[in-house]
Amino acid sequence: MNIYQNALDIQTGSNLSGIVFQFARDMKEINEEVRALGGGTGAVNEHPVCRLYAEQIAWLSGAGSCSSHRTYLRAYDECEKKAKDEMVAGAGKD
Repeated sequence: MNIYQNALDIQTGSNLSGIVFQFARDMKEINEEVRALGGGTGAVNEHPVCRLYAEQIAWLSGAGSCSSHRTYLRAYDECEKKAKDEMVAGAGKD
């Protein structure tokens, strides 16, 4: 499962509970990735996948949008790049 593609896919999601449950599942991989790179809680909190999930959760819950659209766009671009990279790497495993 590609956490980056999941984060991109949920940007059009409308089922808050489904999004929250998927976010919880993806947090395990996010933590493993960040910790493997020597990062801590701050790096987990600011991970681009977390940013995209937070945005959609805020939107669906009526909280509006997160404060900085610039950080959203940066996170979205990074998730797109990583999702493509993982797709290419996965295709090479067959």
